Amino acid sequence: MLVIGLLSYILILVILVKVNFYIALGFIVVTSIASNAYLPQLKGYVGERRIRKLLESLGEDVKIYNDLYVPKKNGEMTQIDHVLLSTNGVFVIETKNYTGWIFGSENQRNWTQTIYNKKSRFYNPVMQNNTHVKALQNYLNIDVPLHSIIVFSNAATFKFKEPFQQAYVIHTKHLKRTIKQFTTQEITGEQFGRISQMLHVLVPETKQQKKEIKKRHLAHVKEIANPAKKKVTKEKVEPVTTAPVIVEPVGVATDSICPRCSSDLVKRNGKRGAFYGCQSFPKCRFTSDL
Repeated sequence: MLVIGLLSYILILVILVKVNFYIALGFIVVTSIASNAYLPQLKGYVGERRIRKLLESLGEDVKIYNDLYVPKKNGEMTQIDHVLLSTNGVFVIETKNYTGWIFGSENQRNWTQTIYNKKSRFYNPVMQNNTHVKALQNYLNIDVPLHSIIVFSNAATFKFKEPFQQAYVIHTKHLKRTIKQFTTQEITGEQFGRISQMLHVLVPETKQQKKEIKKRHLAHVKEIANPAKKKVTKEKVEPVTTAPVIVEPVGVATDSICPRCSSDLVKRNGKRGAFYGCQSFPKCRFTSDL
């Protein structure tokens, strides 16, 4: 598909050059700007689609839920990329479609991505997914094992010095093998049905519902990034779901996501001090105060 797209681009460019050189030049500039703006989202979408296909290939004995927004105590949401339910446990999966060298440790707040001489920081995905696991565990309120899995692109090179205890940090190619190593039945048929129903409730029935939930989630993330601008209100906010759900107390969210492109927000230092900036800089230039 990528090769076909590239050949189509070249063909269009050749035709435009024959028509008018300046039109062709304008086409190059416009497509370059567009690719810089939308490439991070496109890469993330492609990466998540690949994970979905891998999970679906595990058979009919499992249930898969993608892009879930789990309710929290204040009606806020935490977004989970994928949840796989099987009789061997519940697998909470966070995808990171990053390339280059990846440095970090389990208890280090920010990790580093290095591509040639360019370094960028992003929030520790193990900590991020721990928040997802705790929220889901609290929401389900069932004593079953939940497993945290962080999946990086196969193009990423791990530079970790220590093994991980709280999560499985793996490449996409090792996802199925990691899940299949759990062979002991930990969830009864009754529990499986109950969990399945509760997760199904979190799946929006329409695109409009999903849009509203995502909008509320991004607004909450923006409030975290800009605490000084957060408005104080006594009005109780109810969660947006497709059916009534039980919302149990849970810890404060630690998600740091760019409201423009959904990439991670990272702490940076500038001339005027520290601030939050988008991990996709310079493609996305969103910033906010600490």
